[in-house]
Amino acid sequence: MALVAATVSGPHYVFPTYGTSLATKFQWSALENSLVSTACFMGISFSGPLCSFLIERYGPKGTLRLSAFLGSISLFLLAQTYKGVLPGPFELCAFYLVLAGTAGAAAYLCALDSQSHNFRHHRGMAMGFTSATLGLCGLVFSQINDYFFKNPADPEEDDTYGFLLFLSVTTLFGMFVPSFVLGPLLHENDEALDSSPPMYNRVPPTTDLTVYPSMDTLDVGLDDDGCSSHPTLVDDSDIDSDADAPLLGAKKPTNYMLPPQDEEEAVIIQDDDDVEPAISGWALFMHPVGQTMFVALFVSLGIGYVYLASVGQILLSLPAIAGQPPQHVRNVHVSIFSFANCTARAFFGTLSDFLKNRFGIHRLWVFWAGIIGLGFAQLYLVTSVTTAQSLIPCTIAIALVYGLSFGIAPAATAEFGTNVFARNWGILLFAPALGSQLFNVLFGALYDMEADKQGVHICQGPECFRHTYWVGIATDVICAILMTWTLFKLGFHRRLPTTA
Repeated sequence: MALVAATVSGPHYVFPTYGTSLATKFQWSALENSLVSTACFMGISFSGPLCSFLIERYGPKGTLRLSAFLGSISLFLLAQTYKGVLPGPFELCAFYLVLAGTAGAAAYLCALDSQSHNFRHHRGMAMGFTSATLGLCGLVFSQINDYFFKNPADPEEDDTYGFLLFLSVTTLFGMFVPSFVLGPLLHENDEALDSSPPMYNRVPPTTDLTVYPSMDTLDVGLDDDGCSSHPTLVDDSDIDSDADAPLLGAKKPTNYMLPPQDEEEAVIIQDDDDVEPAISGWALFMHPVGQTMFVALFVSLGIGYVYLASVGQILLSLPAIAGQPPQHVRNVHVSIFSFANCTARAFFGTLSDFLKNRFGIHRLWVFWAGIIGLGFAQLYLVTSVTTAQSLIPCTIAIALVYGLSFGIAPAATAEFGTNVFARNWGILLFAPALGSQLFNVLFGALYDMEADKQGVHICQGPECFRHTYWVGIATDVICAILMTWTLFKLGFHRRLPTTA
């Protein structure tokens, strides 16, 4: 059921399917269209703390039911705006999409939170496949739009109003039905069956913010993601949990915890044998891995989502493919992006587990390789793309890096503690929200500037988007340097202890 919820939790991946139709109907400028196209992603990213609060307060079931109502009603209102029943300024459309993004973020976080509790020994794989299912949203719904929502009056255009109503209904049922199932599954021998609440102890404050876990001196009994090795419903009893050193945490957490300086405090969950690390709040940002992940998500997801959201405008600026309607070409690119995104999430999430457990290669090295790949993909975009056909390799490459980021980042975030995972992931989602907004505004402004030079409303030629991605290349280089520094600072260039 986590996969069902994830399937309808990606309104930002579906937006490019109908976004160009909205821009055409309401005659938005490129900058206005850029602001609307990032609205879903802004709702997803900036709602992270709110979503984590809802999950911690009301659990996955209550949060999913609220998400079902919010997501469905927002898409219904957008459909009525498109039809002309409701007023249609771009600010109002952006507001509806922010609500849809917030609902999607909450539902997806419920799915990830359930997987992080129930698949501790293969968290990278479980979260990778859940994330991959989310990535399929664009592929599934773009193909549904292509085949079932043709406009009777103009076969070359789609029935956007009917498609938005369809999205509203599927969002309602896709989030409401899993609300009866999702949540942590308890093993019959798990201490969670105890009716008494868990004990929470506060970590004593300390002024030393420079002590990080040493990969050579840790002596812990934790699983492959730095979490307690107590059995879960889905567990590998034959794995020697003492053989794998985690990113964070130890049985003496006060030696390694980075305490926050404000009202947020790190929390340790106490049980009979182990102490699970729980680093959150300001302490998350004081750790080099937390800082690096924030910057990496800012760059990889910010650039990746801007490319997906603006692919329609990029295609309009390139020579059209003879005999193929523009809507079909857009759907093809959205489908390719979604399929590559989905594949990357599942593959790289599983690969990070395999490399870490078998060869002692930390999962952040996989993220580092993705950042390098993103730089080369953008370099190809600004130097070689002159036609719609030549854009396809770029769509595949950027989608692979985008999916890799979502396949690796949740599992790495869970190493700060499963009981604060929802909170930490919600905080880190601010990074792609800021990144996507920055690059989208930059894309829209430079696109409009080039269109004004040409004296047209729709810019023509590769010059319309090249300057934006030159800036993207520069930020990618900075991110790669920072990530390399972190990997060497924490000793991740040396092999970690393995389970094999």
